[in-house]
Amino acid sequence: MGRILRGLAGGGDLRVVAAETADVVEEARRRHGLSPTATAALGRAMTGALLLAQLLLKTPKERLTLRVEGTGPLRGLVAEADAFGHVRGYVKNPQAEVPLREDGKLNVGALVG
Repeated sequence: MGRILRGLAGGGDLRVVAAETADVVEEARRRHGLSPTATAALGRAMTGALLLAQLLLKTPKERLTLRVEGTGPLRGLVAEADAFGHVRGYVKNPQAEVPLREDGKLNVGALVG
């Protein structure tokens, strides 16, 4: 499930971290019964938490938590990750949905508020 790629560039002066999380996000969607836009919001938060955890955490006991409180229909979300690549999250209103943007894309900003 998912993977995190780490590397160094520039003679070790630059750390690079990338995450492939499509299957992790799909599992969250399935478990929580998320709407499409709620899935996108939680997926972005979970991926962000994973990436930040890779860069910031120093010991195995540490965990990083992202908490977003919004004024939109989603009302908020939480994503938590550790340095080992474990991640979990939830949204306050999993069925929340808003109309697509004018360009046809999911309107995550309006959903979160």
